[in-house]
Amino acid sequence: MFQMLENRMRKYKGAYLVDEDYSWNLKKGRSTPGQQDYLGDNTGTTLITTGPYKGKHYEFRYLGLTPDGIAVENPYFPPDIPPKDPNNWHPERLAWIKEPWDVGLTTDTKYDHDPKKVEWIRSYFFPANPNFRIPEKKDDESAKYWASVFSVQSNPEKSTGLATGFHQKGDHIYYLTFTMKPPAKPNLRIIELTISDKETGQIIGKVTRNPDNNKDLAVKRENLSQFVTVGKTYVMTAKVKNMIVPELAKHDTTHTPITLDQMYAFDETSYQYGKWDIEKEDSVLPALPMAKIVYGGIATFEKQNGSVTNWEFTIPPIVKKEIVFGARIPLGFYEKGDNINTEDDEATIRFKIEPEDIGVSSQAQLLDSNGNVTDEVVPYKTYGLRFMVNKVFGKKVVGDPSDPSNPYSTIEVTVSDKKTSRTFKAVAKEVLTPEGKRVAIDVPKAITPSTSIIEATWQIAQLHRDNGQSTIFTNDGPYKKLWASDINISVNNFKIKPSSFMLPAGQNSTTEILSFDFDIMNQNVENQDKDIDVVIKKGGQVIWSDTVYVPANRVYTMPPVTVSGVNLGSGENAFSVEVNPTPRKWFEFLKDGSDPYADNIAYNSVMVHPNQPANQCLILNNENTWTTTHYIREWHGYKEYWTHCTENGGCHQHSYCVTTSDVSWTETIDYYERYTISNIFFRSKLTKDQAIRDGANPSDPNIGWVDIVNGKPGQVKAGYGFEIKYIVKYQTNVFSASPKPWSRTCSGKTVNPTHGSSVDAPDTIQVTMPFNDKSGQPVKYSLNSPSESGRWDNLTQLYEMPARSNVSGLGKNSKEIFVNEGTKDGDYKIRIDTYPYFYGSFDKPNTSKFLCDTKQVTISVHGSYIDDVKSHITQ
Repeated sequence: MFQMLENRMRKYKGAYLVDEDYSWNLKKGRSTPGQQDYLGDNTGTTLITTGPYKGKHYEFRYLGLTPDGIAVENPYFPPDIPPKDPNNWHPERLAWIKEPWDVGLTTDTKYDHDPKKVEWIRSYFFPANPNFRIPEKKDDESAKYWASVFSVQSNPEKSTGLATGFHQKGDHIYYLTFTMKPPAKPNLRIIELTISDKETGQIIGKVTRNPDNNKDLAVKRENLSQFVTVGKTYVMTAKVKNMIVPELAKHDTTHTPITLDQMYAFDETSYQYGKWDIEKEDSVLPALPMAKIVYGGIATFEKQNGSVTNWEFTIPPIVKKEIVFGARIPLGFYEKGDNINTEDDEATIRFKIEPEDIGVSSQAQLLDSNGNVTDEVVPYKTYGLRFMVNKVFGKKVVGDPSDPSNPYSTIEVTVSDKKTSRTFKAVAKEVLTPEGKRVAIDVPKAITPSTSIIEATWQIAQLHRDNGQSTIFTNDGPYKKLWASDINISVNNFKIKPSSFMLPAGQNSTTEILSFDFDIMNQNVENQDKDIDVVIKKGGQVIWSDTVYVPANRVYTMPPVTVSGVNLGSGENAFSVEVNPTPRKWFEFLKDGSDPYADNIAYNSVMVHPNQPANQCLILNNENTWTTTHYIREWHGYKEYWTHCTENGGCHQHSYCVTTSDVSWTETIDYYERYTISNIFFRSKLTKDQAIRDGANPSDPNIGWVDIVNGKPGQVKAGYGFEIKYIVKYQTNVFSASPKPWSRTCSGKTVNPTHGSSVDAPDTIQVTMPFNDKSGQPVKYSLNSPSESGRWDNLTQLYEMPARSNVSGLGKNSKEIFVNEGTKDGDYKIRIDTYPYFYGSFDKPNTSKFLCDTKQVTISVHGSYIDDVKSHITQ
């Protein structure tokens, strides 16, 4: 059939073909015999069992060959060129070609020369195809005409006849195949087949046919249950009727014995017509012995040959998805002429197999030597594993020692410590009961790791799939889980001192001595101290390296590392410190799956500022604020000791940390830093006199000081002096508000990032006076080395004017600024600027805005009216 060409024309491409380039005469669905309709893709009566279309229900052009080699057309094969309107299909009006066998369109059959051919057309063709009767002619004349048109391919007196004709449309010739009326012959019909649950007696399926109308071939199937169960037994009964056939004389059966065939098809086979996995001919017997089935009588079948006399069937484990139960009238009745019409000889009904499924949980547990669940892995300690198997669907138990086809729940396991691995099967010791239940599979002594990592991979064993206990493979695994204790080396709190430099005039680089501070954390459950390589780089160049002995499970503050001769260019100079650099001496691992080496490196920088012609604030910025989210982990535990003996007889004592709690969280904190000229204190004879009038003690050395920073002028009389001093404050909460790390044996707290590194505030300010020097430029003072009070994060600096000797020829030192008695009355401005390149805390995000504050205060002079104040105010 595969090599028969479409319409006998090699180049013609018909409709509905699976592939125009495919060599088979194969179409995607079927038509109604004698019609030009198309019932849709995958509606064919033949299941394709090989090739690229395996599993599809398609139609071949030919049913096969007659004994004399003539191809028999398939009446279900769709048309090559479908009509525009299948419902307006009138094949009797086509231009039919007479004697097509004489013009090479087909090969004549022996039935084409049978003297009964015209009678066959009249008696069998016209009843099935009444439109072919020619209105103006009698049936005999019409039959004679169509007998010259159609080639009869089978004997319609013995079975349903097929007639094929050829018609012409334009330059093309097409063929059509029609079915005839079945012959009026003796007919046995299975009028009922029932399937019952043996355990409950309940009918789960029934097949029936019309017992009274021989022409009605319709089959009715009732599935009272959609599912049957593997391993369960079902009982069948069937009824066969010797049908009353019009135009047929009374006919009792003559074939013996009176039996039925029973058949069963599983899964893919159940979609192949005429194919059965189990087929037992003549095996079903009537309920009562009988020698014949009388005309119009009914035989009931409910027994079978063999040790089990009731007609029953137990579904075997090899059935996975579907089963078809079938009964058939044996061929012997046909051969004896008792059953010529065989279209109603079979009764079949399909059931789906009730889902039987087990699945393994995607979660597993690690057990210590005492059987307790743990998540910590200590090298050289022995651990077990626990898995859970679930009964997902079905009513059958899993596990029967007396039934090899029903093994206990079994999983396949591979366990590894990342150095070695082993694979084994783990078997439950308990029966897994029906749906919704679960059973644990414990594997003691599964592994003794040589690392602090255990990885297990597991899945349902293949044997459960093979015997139908596992049918939904998506919950079978494989699943994987890793248990580990964190092995991590980290560095943080990387600080560089000094953090900034001012280049001398005319230079664009400098060579300096730098001091580096940082903390190292060596975390591991083995409590193992480690010699860790450390490198410090400027950019990509190593400027210092060493091996540092770091104790386990505590924050180790590295003694300051001093590096001389470090070349620094103008701008930002990047540095990094890295612990356990590549090639890494120590293996690291984090059980949350993150990169364990990401925290092996920390960065910081040194700012180098070019010389500026002025030392005033470029931008007023006396406060920075920012928000930091800190990632915090705190754990508590204790140290435990144990002895491990090797095969060579040596024993070693080990210790490891047993963690009793391990919590991680985040804290988000608002930070600030302020660098301000907070006070400017002024004192003159006027302010002293006013203080005395207000009740101050005249002998108090601090009498008369007033704060003029907020706009109130300092008042002085011409001819007198005044004193002035400046208070500068640096305040920040980066130390007081930030969470703090700590560590002790087997316990600790890490904070990332860690804030609170000390800041060295500048120790200079600039004061611009309201008079000029000899060159006409404003006189400026750089005040240095203030007196300081408070910690670095709440620092107060007091700046005073420098003391001058022999002031005004009086022979004494004084910090006063004297106003010439001829100075003109008026307000005179003094400007104060802090150091303009103070970066502040390096704990904040990078910024180009330096901390700097400026204030301007007023000195109000009352005295003589001399014009040029620039020449009359002197110190």
